[in-house]
Amino acid sequence: MVMMKKVWSSCLVLAFALVSSLGVSQGNLVYAEDHKETQAEQTVNLVKNGTFDSTLDTGEKWTGKSAVDWNTPWIAKGEKGKYKIQITDEANLLMEAESEMRAVVGQDIPVEPNQKYTFSVRIKTEKLDSKIGARVRIMSYDSNNKQLSPLWYSKSLVGDNDWTTITEEFVAGSEATKIRVELFFETGKGKVQFDDVSLTKKKEKKETQPQKTKEIDFDDSVTLTTDKRWVLDSKYTYKIKDTSVATIENGAIVPKKAGSTELVVSAPGSKDKVVPLKVLEPNATYENLLKKWDAMISGNDFYSTESSYMKEIFNINEKEVEGYLSSFLANDEKKIWDAVGDYSKSANLTKTYRRVEQIAKSVTNKNSKYYNDDKVIQVVKHSMKFMYDHYYNENTESKGNWWDYEIGVPRAINNILTIMNRYFSKEEIAKYLKPVSKMVPDPSKIMVSQNRGKTAVGGNLSDLGKVKIIEALLLEDDAKLERSIQAVSNVLALVSEGEGFYYDGSYVDHTNIAYTGAYGNVLIDGFSQLLPVIQASPYKISNDKLNVLYHWIHQGFLPLIYKGGLMDMTRGRSLSRKVQNDHYAAVEVLRGILRIAEASDQQEKAKLQGLVKDIVSSDDFYDTFKSLKSFYDVHLFESLMSNQMVEATPRDTYLKLYQAMDKVAYYNKEREFAFGISMYSNKIQNYEFMNKENAKGWYTSDGASYLYNDDLSYYSDDYWATVDPYKLAGITETNEARAKGSGMTTMDHSFVGSTALGNKYGTVAMDFQNWNKTLTAKKSWFILGDRIVFLGSDIKNSTDNEAYTVVDNRKVQRESRNRSASKNDYSVVADGKEVPVSDADTKMQVKDLLLKSKNTQMNIGYKFLEPTTVNVKKENRKGTWKDINEGQSDEEVENSFISIVQPHDATNNKYAYVLYPNRSAKEFEEEKNNDDIQVVENSEKTQAVFDKTNQIYGVVKYDDSELTLEDGLVLKEKGIYTIKKEGNKLDIAFLNPEDPSAGLPALNTDKYELQNSTEPTVENKIRYYSYLVKKQTEEETTQEQTQEQTQQSSSESTTEIRNTEDSKDSNTTKEETLPATGAKNFEVYTLLGILLLTISLIFSKKRLQK
Repeated sequence: MVMMKKVWSSCLVLAFALVSSLGVSQGNLVYAEDHKETQAEQTVNLVKNGTFDSTLDTGEKWTGKSAVDWNTPWIAKGEKGKYKIQITDEANLLMEAESEMRAVVGQDIPVEPNQKYTFSVRIKTEKLDSKIGARVRIMSYDSNNKQLSPLWYSKSLVGDNDWTTITEEFVAGSEATKIRVELFFETGKGKVQFDDVSLTKKKEKKETQPQKTKEIDFDDSVTLTTDKRWVLDSKYTYKIKDTSVATIENGAIVPKKAGSTELVVSAPGSKDKVVPLKVLEPNATYENLLKKWDAMISGNDFYSTESSYMKEIFNINEKEVEGYLSSFLANDEKKIWDAVGDYSKSANLTKTYRRVEQIAKSVTNKNSKYYNDDKVIQVVKHSMKFMYDHYYNENTESKGNWWDYEIGVPRAINNILTIMNRYFSKEEIAKYLKPVSKMVPDPSKIMVSQNRGKTAVGGNLSDLGKVKIIEALLLEDDAKLERSIQAVSNVLALVSEGEGFYYDGSYVDHTNIAYTGAYGNVLIDGFSQLLPVIQASPYKISNDKLNVLYHWIHQGFLPLIYKGGLMDMTRGRSLSRKVQNDHYAAVEVLRGILRIAEASDQQEKAKLQGLVKDIVSSDDFYDTFKSLKSFYDVHLFESLMSNQMVEATPRDTYLKLYQAMDKVAYYNKEREFAFGISMYSNKIQNYEFMNKENAKGWYTSDGASYLYNDDLSYYSDDYWATVDPYKLAGITETNEARAKGSGMTTMDHSFVGSTALGNKYGTVAMDFQNWNKTLTAKKSWFILGDRIVFLGSDIKNSTDNEAYTVVDNRKVQRESRNRSASKNDYSVVADGKEVPVSDADTKMQVKDLLLKSKNTQMNIGYKFLEPTTVNVKKENRKGTWKDINEGQSDEEVENSFISIVQPHDATNNKYAYVLYPNRSAKEFEEEKNNDDIQVVENSEKTQAVFDKTNQIYGVVKYDDSELTLEDGLVLKEKGIYTIKKEGNKLDIAFLNPEDPSAGLPALNTDKYELQNSTEPTVENKIRYYSYLVKKQTEEETTQEQTQEQTQQSSSESTTEIRNTEDSKDSNTTKEETLPATGAKNFEVYTLLGILLLTISLIFSKKRLQK
């Protein structure tokens, strides 16, 4: 077979040579006089052994014959013995897999920078079960062997395909000196064969016949509406036959009335071109909708010189446009700007169109020096034509990042044609939108341009909606508009699994990452721009769908925003970007909410505006207006803040449980603080490292706690660039060294969740397993009004690394960062006395600690529920944003931190402390001495506390063993409980995260009477039970009082014993020394109660006898 292939190739060459020598002058054959030139232009295949004729009997990682000149196969995934990578007897490269495989065979080839090449390959597939399939990838390298971007991909094949030839153009980048051609078997199974791989230089065809006259390059027809002003290219001369329809004024066609005529275009040495010119009345519906979109993206009609914020945006834009115009290359054949001229990088396509969009905004702003400037208008028109002719048209193949071809570029084109709609004919608009229609044929699918189409969700669906809806408006296409609005409105849905907004307000993206404050932001920001346009169209969204949007706002976003900052625990990789801090992220949401308010009914509008006004007013650290980039958004915020008719709406205390993304957000209005708990489980990943961002986000969801107080700059002033990533507040870890981006994972189990009763009381639990399963712990939190209890137990470390719990690692406020406050340093007060701390660990055994500031609203108290040994340190830490995000600055920044760390070992494997935010030293002293929070149990089976003042139990049971809290109140089922006693009522909130369908049996029927219970719903998985305490007899009342007295006496006695034992061994904490009212002490208490009751009855009887 190999010999036959060679013979056949030789025959073709001989036949071609024979025909050429004859000089045949018909059909597509070459002329005799051109034969020498044609031979010179024949190109050499740069791929060595592209036909796989040259082989060796074996080779490393080959399963049979190997191909000479090809690299060792790279097998990313594959089960040995169940795949083949070898050269067949027919001289084809075979890649076959019985089970899932991903493999590559490649070859390195020298190339010339900026050179165009033709790449060709034949591929055959059989039963190829793969999402992507068989394809070719080309990687480029510079002279230092550094990989360049973007990657180049050919068309891909899946399923069954007979021999298929794929021929495509490849352009080497400006820095490329070498490429690696890779024949790819993408993840899947089946059979693929490759053959006839070639890469040849692409030669530009030379003119063989000189043209006698130069043809005029002008549109074949022109259709304008009466509101247009169509600027003409000055290299031609023009004449309109019927000047009652349109005239030429100052180098532009100005329509006069609806009608038809002809435009005569002339140029020296060329034949006149007569072009039909039609003038129409504008379509009022589409004209108004486009004006709404123009207001949203340019906002030129809202520009006011009275606004300092608008002037700042205006001046920045003018300066940038000035630079773009001065560097514009009007006569270059390959690019229009040097800085973004390498179009082998798809991002430069988007950057180029965005520059043009920025120029369009200036040329249509009445205050700009470029307003209505015909030369600048021609720059825009030339740019659109140049990019269409060379780089982005209906024949363009999508290379590099699909996003640029389907969202980045189309969105910019739409915006340019909207902002400068007056200056483009209908034919031009239709022409420039042809590639948009090709790249994005379906408003609900992404990656179609690269044959990898999949359903768009979240922010991607919203972005596609922008592309397709505005395209439909520009084309005045009713059917396309209706389809596109219907598709994008599908984003207004709540999910119960996968990606998207959940009924409980959680937002999950990238499969299993909590991403409200990043991709959720993109979604609401993008959709809020579209909503006013959609609602003004004939196909506006129904109220039912709008209610979903309001659900996002009230249940998803707002609970995560405290005084202008959006909690970092839902921002994923975004927290590693310096400028995009938590306040910046909040503004992204708030501007979206205000836009939505403008498209809402009066009641909802007033509600949303009041909430936004309160949040903006409460943020005295960050200037909200600095994050606004459009005149329209500045107008909305300035109007809101100056409108005395709109009152700010402060929010009450709330406790928000995000079960679907393993997060909890709490706001306490009385003490003015907020608190976040960030966890992960078998359904939510611990963190995401991607695009070299968030390189040290290892522990951000390992039970990390986020405390927000009056230091509103806390998470913004270079916090993430300087904090010790091994010591985030609340986590229990080991000091094992970590590599950047390592250990992205989920846990093996699902016991992570929370319950709550009302807005102040809740129980949160995490059966914790660290990233590499070397440390486990039971972690729980109990929210009790303005106090938060932290319990940890059963801490097991299977390594030699040190284990510890970070009680806190608090950043000290920096100088002049808060607009209303100066620097606030902390002093450390231990057991009522101020103690010195340094940059070395200070070991101390304490009952309580207070981080004391000049501003009491930044004070933080910690009461340990048994004397605890901790290491306290104050250190100045330096770092760079580049260290956690490759794309950020390498400028060194610094902050000071005070860390409080409790070490653990086999005998010290638990912790218990209470957090008291925002207390003065006097308040903390009083509360820590008078507080009656008791630990009922803190073991491997149960973690439970009792708040006697508020009669609240918080209980976490890790198994089904019995736990007696008090007479008749016996818990058995595994799960998370919040229990509140009030008068003769007993309310229970219960959830077993492993089995949300599980419920509780009735409590002791002699003691309690069930009044009501609720089943879990799709919105809320928690079960609620309400009981009435049955009326007690006098004897039962006496017995209960006696039992309470006995318990109190016993508890005091136990405390004395505990203190004695603690003095003997400060490093050992015994379970029985905890103040407890649990099952282990119940029998003792009962016996003592009966004894005291008997004595009491004897004395009572004697008195009665007397």
